Amino acid sequence: MSAAGAVESGAVEQWETLLPGLRRKIGPDVRRGPWFQYHDVAGFEWNTFETRIAHLPVELEGFRIVQLSDLHCMPHWQTAYDELIDRLKVDPPDLLVLTGDITDQIRTPSRCLPTARRLINQLHAHRGVIGIFGNHDFFVKPAAYADTPLRLIDGKRILISARGKTLEVIAPPGPRREDYIRGFENTLPEKQPGVPRIILSHYPDHIRRMKGLEPDLFLSGHTHGGQACLPGGIAILRHDSLPLNLLAGAHRLHGSWFFVSRGFGFSTLPFRLFCPAEVVEVRLMS
Repeated sequence: MSAAGAVESGAVEQWETLLPGLRRKIGPDVRRGPWFQYHDVAGFEWNTFETRIAHLPVELEGFRIVQLSDLHCMPHWQTAYDELIDRLKVDPPDLLVLTGDITDQIRTPSRCLPTARRLINQLHAHRGVIGIFGNHDFFVKPAAYADTPLRLIDGKRILISARGKTLEVIAPPGPRREDYIRGFENTLPEKQPGVPRIILSHYPDHIRRMKGLEPDLFLSGHTHGGQACLPGGIAILRHDSLPLNLLAGAHRLHGSWFFVSRGFGFSTLPFRLFCPAEVVEVRLMS
């Protein structure tokens, strides 16, 4: 079944409880990714989570956030991009976020930018597309995306109006892990009641520095979930200082819903092994 067909099938949604306040969508319309992907992430997973947020305004009930991470766009176009674009056209989320490593070739990003721009120009979300850079975007200037839907917010705090209410989105400075400014978290205002606080960080272990901000959602990437894993998705490489069990998936950590995307692209190795590419969708619930 195509992505559009899955959306339009009208199947009754089925959910699995992972933790109190966290459920994951399951059922026949939820595709599991292939154990091996080479040069194209065709067959990527679309993993949907329902998260309970304290003091969520009733107007924001069901607000949908789609996270794309680690696209690692190369000069060539992947067929999986067409499926992603079609699904977003059929069923746009409220907000689309990119959590870094948009392009792959660090020192020659100009070769990858046409692909990245072509993809981003076709992404759809009701309240816009926002994102941050990762370490692979080090030599990319924000101006490269100035005339696309992407709004880059590295090192910023922004407010998004939706359904008559407000969401707060914070991104630490980047694109490298060491670009984090000591004390950045202390420059931000106190959390406001009834305003969901969302942090976008390319690096999962930034949650240690930013836990005092009490984010409701912390969305990150960078690890690729290991990219090349043992059967069962057991990562061989971590690329992060957090424990291995926090390299991918949805967790409750430091009072926040903590998501680490396995990412969408490839880096270094042109394949994924027992670690399929994914799109993460988070639905806010009261």
